[in-house]
Amino acid sequence: MSFTGLLQLLQRPEVLISLVSGAALVLLALYLLRRRKANVDLESIRIVGEEVSKEEEKEESRLSGDEGARIEARILETLRSKGGLRPVPIPASKEGGHYPEIAGVSEKDARRAIEQLIEKGLAFEAEHEFSVISCPVCKSCSQVAILSCRNCGSFRVEELKFYKHTCGFIGPESSFKSGGKLVCPQCGVSDGIETYHRRYRCLDCGAEFEEPNIAFKCGSCGTLYDEKSMEVKPFRRIESSKEMLSEYDRIRRTIDLELERLRREGYIIESPAHLTGESGVVHQFDAVAKKDNEVIAIASSIGEPVTQTLIKLGVAKSDLKLSKIILVIGRPAEPTEKEFAKSLGIEIVESLY
Repeated sequence: MSFTGLLQLLQRPEVLISLVSGAALVLLALYLLRRRKANVDLESIRIVGEEVSKEEEKEESRLSGDEGARIEARILETLRSKGGLRPVPIPASKEGGHYPEIAGVSEKDARRAIEQLIEKGLAFEAEHEFSVISCPVCKSCSQVAILSCRNCGSFRVEELKFYKHTCGFIGPESSFKSGGKLVCPQCGVSDGIETYHRRYRCLDCGAEFEEPNIAFKCGSCGTLYDEKSMEVKPFRRIESSKEMLSEYDRIRRTIDLELERLRREGYIIESPAHLTGESGVVHQFDAVAKKDNEVIAIASSIGEPVTQTLIKLGVAKSDLKLSKIILVIGRPAEPTEKEFAKSLGIEIVESLY
């Protein structure tokens, strides 16, 4: 086709309409792409947050070793003396709040220790004190609130203030500003001026609204999230059961006596202790006594049925090929419990005083 023929073709109305429409679609696509890059897609962030949270659920949630025992003992001592732990909020912190009675212990470790004590029946969650917002990705409670447009999602949102003076005049902030301070334009008095109304305006699309959307930017990992994807972290008062604490103290005294006896017999004591069985499972005990090739494990039962504890210890004894397991309980053992323990090769020691 010649240049003249091509020019004539382009001048035809139906061809011009098609070309203009195509160009408009291309421009619209480019505009939307730029808007998408300028404003973070909160929905996609929510999906990422959910995936990361699932991975974090696989993280080991229990404390172990001497450090865990030390934290538990400190919490128990505080519960004995004060009867409870009351959380307080910590502004701009990753944790959001903490229990001041156990200062120096991270909130994460304190929470794990408290959960283990709750499992044992030595503590329980009481009154709800407060809740804080946390990041759905890293769980940090440190964030900045950001205003966004309800119409286009832009973060370029400004506040429009209206003031009222005691003389009755109401107007926008611009009418009250004079020499760096607020002065009533009607009577020239600076006292008695108060905020009357607030509105918000988007600098991109020009929309005005009474309430903006609120997004949060995590101060720890930088994730942007909104009210739909945010997580709420509750803080409750922790209280103790005097009966269970009394039983726990009796059991601990009995375990200490058993360990002292074993020391006198030449055993080396490890407390608390963790042993890995042939299956690869790690079994936790209050203490382990070792001498030559003989290994004796000492365990306690509190907060769960003795029979249930015996079943777990029977499995551990077989998996670890232990010489002996001593189970200390805080009450007289029932005949059926004694018979079941004997069949498993486990010795029950009753802690009554």
